[in-house]
Amino acid sequence: MPFISPIALIVALVVDVVTRTPRLRRTRGVALVSGLIVVDAVGRVLIFGNWVISPFGTNVWGIKSQRRLRWLMTWWASTMMRVISRITPLPIDTSELDESLLGGNAIVIGRHRSFLDALVPASLFGQRGLTTLYTMKEELRWEPNLDIVGQRMGHVFVSRSPDDLEAELAPIRELGARIGEKVNGVIFPEGTFFSPERKARALASIAEKNPERIPWSETMDYVLPPRPAGTVAFLEGAPDADVIMLGHVGFEPFGTLKEIAANMGATHSIRLKAWRYPRSEVPTDRDDLIEWLFAKWNELDDWIASHHPLAGYEIATADTPENIDLRYPSAENATAETGEQNVQSWGV
Repeated sequence: MPFISPIALIVALVVDVVTRTPRLRRTRGVALVSGLIVVDAVGRVLIFGNWVISPFGTNVWGIKSQRRLRWLMTWWASTMMRVISRITPLPIDTSELDESLLGGNAIVIGRHRSFLDALVPASLFGQRGLTTLYTMKEELRWEPNLDIVGQRMGHVFVSRSPDDLEAELAPIRELGARIGEKVNGVIFPEGTFFSPERKARALASIAEKNPERIPWSETMDYVLPPRPAGTVAFLEGAPDADVIMLGHVGFEPFGTLKEIAANMGATHSIRLKAWRYPRSEVPTDRDDLIEWLFAKWNELDDWIASHHPLAGYEIATADTPENIDLRYPSAENATAETGEQNVQSWGV
C-alpha cells in the first residue's frame, strides 16, 4: 500500500485537474482510503502486542489488559476521525457541548446518521478516561479492530432482525450491569441511518405493531423513530445509570460509502450537542419509559431542525455530475445562522 498510494494519488490528482472536479474529490478519496488503511493496520499490530503481553491471551480480562484495550479503542476511533477530519475535511464544533455532562455512569443514546458518527462516543468519552461499551450490529464484525477489541472488552453485537428477541436482549442487560462511575454504555436506538424510505417503512411497521406510537413518530423529520427494546433492556440492566442523549448535525452527506465518495471536500463543520438526564427523571414503568424515549427523540429532532443551515443542504449522490460543485454551507456561513462556534479538529 505505501508504494501504491503515491501513484494512485498522482493519477487521481491529474484526473481531478483535467476534469475540473470540484475540491479534488478523487484525490481526497484516495488519500482517505490510504490513511484509514494505515490506521487500521497499526490498530491490528497494537492488538497483537496487547495479546502477547497479556500474556498470549491468557489474561485479556485483567485490569491492565482492559486498560490497554480501552486506550486502543480510544486511539483507533480518535485517529480515524482525525484522518477523516483533515482530508474530508470535517472540523467539529463543540460550542453547544457542555463538558459537565460528559461523565460516566450513563447510557448514551445517540443519533445515527452515518458510518462516521459511531466513532464519536468512543473518542468523546474515551479521551475523558471513560470506558465505552457498545451495542453494535453484527455486520460490523467484518472490521477486525471492532471484532477483536469488541469481543475482548465485552461489547455486544446484535442482529437487527433477531429470531429470538429475548435471547438478543439478555446480553444487553448483562452489559448494562457493567455501567459505573468510569463506564458508559452506548446504543443507537434508530438501528440504522435515516432516509425517507426507511422512515416510511418504520411508520408502516409501527402502525401494524404499535399504533399508539404513531402520533409520537410522524412528527420526526430528521430521525427515525427509536426501536426501544434495546434501550429499555440496557436501562433495565443499569438501574442507577443516567441517560445521555447525543445529537449532531453535519454528518448528513456521509450516510453511505457512495455519499462519502460523492461529497468529498464539503465545507462545513460537525456540531455536537449532549443532554444528560438524571436517572430520577427517567420513568421506571416500561410503557412510560418508551413514551419518554419517543418524547426525547422528538426534542432531538427539533434541535436538528433548528440547525437547518447545517442539516438541510443538498446531498450529492453517486449520480451527481462530477463537475457540479454543490454549495454546502461553510462553517462561517453556519455560524451566521446558528451562533458563534468553537471549531476543533477531531479528538474531542
